[in-house]
This record gives sequence, structure tokens and C-alpha cells, in this order.
Amino acid sequence: MSFQCIYSFLTVVFLAAFFQDGLQAQHKGTIFSESSEIVRFEKKSRRKWDSPVICDLDQDGYLDLLLTDHARRVEVYWNNKGRFDQGTPFIFGDTHGIAVSDIDRDGRIDVIVQPGGGGGKKLSQTRVFTINKDRTVEGGQALSHLENSRGRAVKLIDADNNGDLDMLLTAFAAKKTLSHANFMYKADKQKKFSFVDYLPHGHRFSMRAALTDIDNDRDTDLLFYGGSNFVSVMGLEGIAFENKTNKLFGELKNTENVSAITNIDIDNDGDMDLLLTRAKHPFETEAQYNESDDLFYFFVRGKPYEFDSLKIDGDFRIENLQMAYPHFDVFVGRNTRLLKLDEDRHAQQDFVLSHDEANGFPEDTSAKGLYIGSLGNGYWKIKINTKSPTSGVIHQVVAKPETINLEDMPVRLLRNDKGDFEDVSEEFGVNMLEQASGAVSGDFDNDGWTDMVIIKYGHSAEVFEQVYYKNLEGKGFEKVEGHGVIRTELGATGAGIEAFDYDKDGDLDIVYGNERGRWHLFTNELDSRNHYVVVKVGNSPTGKSLAMGAELTLVVGDKIYKRTIGVSSAYSCQSFDNYLHVGLGQSKKVDKAEIVWSNGERQVLKIKKVNRTYFAGQ
Repeated sequence: MSFQCIYSFLTVVFLAAFFQDGLQAQHKGTIFSESSEIVRFEKKSRRKWDSPVICDLDQDGYLDLLLTDHARRVEVYWNNKGRFDQGTPFIFGDTHGIAVSDIDRDGRIDVIVQPGGGGGKKLSQTRVFTINKDRTVEGGQALSHLENSRGRAVKLIDADNNGDLDMLLTAFAAKKTLSHANFMYKADKQKKFSFVDYLPHGHRFSMRAALTDIDNDRDTDLLFYGGSNFVSVMGLEGIAFENKTNKLFGELKNTENVSAITNIDIDNDGDMDLLLTRAKHPFETEAQYNESDDLFYFFVRGKPYEFDSLKIDGDFRIENLQMAYPHFDVFVGRNTRLLKLDEDRHAQQDFVLSHDEANGFPEDTSAKGLYIGSLGNGYWKIKINTKSPTSGVIHQVVAKPETINLEDMPVRLLRNDKGDFEDVSEEFGVNMLEQASGAVSGDFDNDGWTDMVIIKYGHSAEVFEQVYYKNLEGKGFEKVEGHGVIRTELGATGAGIEAFDYDKDGDLDIVYGNERGRWHLFTNELDSRNHYVVVKVGNSPTGKSLAMGAELTLVVGDKIYKRTIGVSSAYSCQSFDNYLHVGLGQSKKVDKAEIVWSNGERQVLKIKKVNRTYFAGQ
């Protein structure tokens, strides 16, 4: 190890100890807490899709939520001054990407929806809804002139910097039409959009999309990822893009199974760095055993699979059984009795079977479904013969069955040095080896340095804490234990996460979901004496540019803080949180504050006092 590496390592260790002591001194106990009094999310586990969508849908000054339960519907939660009420859903079916903004300048929020594609057999059309300020909903019409696809991501960007919002769509393209994976559409005044071109594509599974600004030219750059590689597409003048993956990333482009890309300026130099989380695709069989709690988890998709010698103490008890269209049947015992289940087939199923109820195992298991049988002497057998995903957690399994270990897929922290990227994970103490489904960046303790919360893919037979990395003044990161963001539901894996200040108290809270699990809102309880500034951004002063994509720059001493509306780690969706939050630490003086809208309009703000919200634009 070189002297420089040793010095960097010792520096990170020293700062970790120093700042960890400081963090605990500010707050005794957990940093985040969860309360059902703030929002009453459903207690049933369900399939999810991507991250929460955050926007002040009714424009009452408080940020609302759109939450996707995959293949079922999207739930809306209205924020009533820091408390949420569930609204009437208006988006149903196989829903993937969602983007929100006022795309036609009529003063109302539009919701653009990318449906799925029925496993490739039923291609879909993008749809648009409009939210009125009284919380009623209009529209839902399909944009029938757009190319049908197995829709994935939808992102709104001002590609030609004229103040209007153009639209990027991605799709899970067929192998023969891979060039039709990423679509660019130009804005018009009637919410219709017109086709411009197909954009560069990567591997077939690289259908996830991230927005960033690699070269600080305020022209949005695109990253397509998720498969065996990712593609970096740089924005040029007008609606034009250029593939510069090799030049910018070199061999890093071959990073496989990237689950989310998170923008984070780790050292406050104004260059946007990138955190890459990674996780397996949900196709391979999983089998995990929690020996301390006698829990066995399985996940099977696409092919028959059996576990033929499960040693169970007492009755057969299964929790969070999840089955998907079209195969929901559960057959019990030698006579393949069809088990009657909850009619809500999109949610978890829990049940208990005695030995007598499930005695024996059938010879014929050709019908699609889940088979359960008691073999006697405490041994049980299950066989999964479904095409769609089937998973569950079996209790009181007292002998370890055959398991399948999850492969390590380390997260990667890439530092941006004026457009050149370098993997600095080890140097900065980001040593998370296990799979992760997503992450969010934010200054959660308002100390002036951006932290990270990473959502584990997770062992599905265990309860565990997610990963919080505290930024040590741009020199490295320290993993904080006991922060309070806990994954409690069994049989789930991680999904997406967002940070926002739902109660307008000046610190960032967290909302996240678990695949085959539930949604969770965690309130930031850190008793910090640090300062902050929030800037609420509207359309540009002339009204010629919409707020989406506007960039805030604060200069505080030698630190540069940048925040951009509409940029997050969501791979299919796009929030419209126009409350831009910056932690300042002990600084009370902001040397410069400026908003630049996507068409180049600028507004200088006078930040005279901290711990306040300022307003920019219209």
C-alpha cells in the first residue's frame, strides 16, 4: 500500500471517530422514526415499482405522494400540513414510470404515466392525467400517436433549452428492435409531444434512466443502465445528444446490474459525482435461511422448482406468500385440494396448514400453481410450478435447507473530476459489498455535507437496518449505526427511496418502499443546531421557462452547493420537488445564491438570514 493510501485511510478513520462522536452528541437515540399517526400506509405487503413520486399536486404548499403498487394501481396521499390522508386512486393496472410537472403551463400539475406491456404481448401507450387544485383529476387519455412499447422510464427535460419540457421515454425493447429502446420527444402546447429520434442504447436490460450534468454546461446528460453495461449520452445544442461513454467512463461502463444511479457532490466542488448501487435481476431462484429465527425464504420465477425436505416444527405456517398473474392457485396435500385465499390477489397471503389438512404429496403437478404437502415425521415438501414470480417465508423450519447465497455486488462511488470519473469507493470508506436496490443523497444533519442512505436488496428472511453513510467533510464517509431506518417486513427486498421535507421543519425526511413489501415514511428527528436554507422555485421570472430542471447554486466560503429540480435516483419515475434544501453547518452567511432556469434565465437571491424558505421565479 502506498504512503498516500495509508495517509488517506488514517484520515478517514480519524474523521470517522471525530464526527461520529459529534453526531451522537447532537442526538441521543435514533435519527429517523416511523409513525402511523403521520401517514397510515396499508399494512399489506405488495409488489412495487421504483421510487415514490413527490410533488405538490394540489399546490397548497405541501408535498404529496404518488406510490406505485405494481400491476395493481397507484396510491395518492395528500399532505395536509404535515399529515397525510389517502386519496382516491386514478391510475390503475400495470404501471411503471411516472413523471409530474405542469407541462402545458395551465397552472395545474400533469401526471405522465408509462404503463407496462403485458410481458411483451400487449404493448402500451403513454397516458396523461391533470390534477386540479381541488384534488379532482381529469384526463387519462393515451398519447396514441406515440410508438407503443413495453414502457419503462419517463423523464421530462428541456433538451433544447427553450423553457418547455421535452420527454424521454425508455422501453424494454425486443431483441430485434433494440434500437427502439430510448425515445426522444419534443414538447408542444397540447401535451402531445412529437417524435425526434431514437437515442443510443446499451444492453437490453439497460432500460433504466438517470439525469445528470456531467460537464456543468446546464445541458442535461443522460445515463441508461441496468444490464451488463451503461451508456452515457451527453446533451448538445438543440435536441441533440452524443454517446461519450468510452471517453468519460472507460472500463467503468461495464459495471453490471446497476440498480440506481444517485447524483451526489461528495466534496462540494460543484462537480456532480455518482453513486452506483447494484442488485441482481429478479429472475433467478432464491433460497435463504435465518437460523436464529427458524425462517426459510424462497423466490422462484419462470421454471418449476421444489424444496423436498423441509423439517418443520408443528404446523406449516407461511407468511407473505406472493404470487402474480396469471398463476395464483395453491394446491394442498395428496388430493391437490385448491386452497381458498383472500380475493385480493395482488397482496400478501398468510395461512397455516396442519399435517392432516395437507397430508401427502400429489404425483401430478402439471397444473400451474404452488403445491404443499406433509410427508410425515415433521417433513414437508413444496413445489413451485409457475411462470410468474412466487415467493414466501415459511416459519419454524428447524433444520437448514439447501440455500442459494446472494452474490456480492459492491456499490461504486465515482468521483467526477471535470468530466473524468474515477472509482473512489475504497478511498472514501464506502465498503458496502452486498447488493443494494437504491439510494438517496441529502444533507440529513444539515452540517453542509451531503450524506447517503442506501437501501439493501436484503436477505428476505431477516429484519435489518438500512445503510446510512455520513459525509466527513468531503474526506470520506462513515457508516452510522442505529439510525432507525429498519426493514421489518419478511419476504421483501428493497425498492426505491426519496428524501423530502414533508413537514417543512428544515430537515430532510425519507420515504421508501420494499418490493413485495410496504411503503414507509421516516421522520428526521435529529436535534441539530446546524443551519439550512430552502429555496422554493417557480417558473422563471418572465414565465418563459418551466421550473423543472432549474438549478440552484449557493456559494458559502469555498463550498459550492448545487441542487436541481427533477434529478434523483429514481430509475423510471421523476418527482417534482421544487423545494431545494441546502444544509449550511454553522455558517450563517451565504456569499452568493443564484437560480438558473433551463432556458438560461437567471435570478440572484439575497439570502440575509438562514433557517428560512426563500422564493424564486413566479
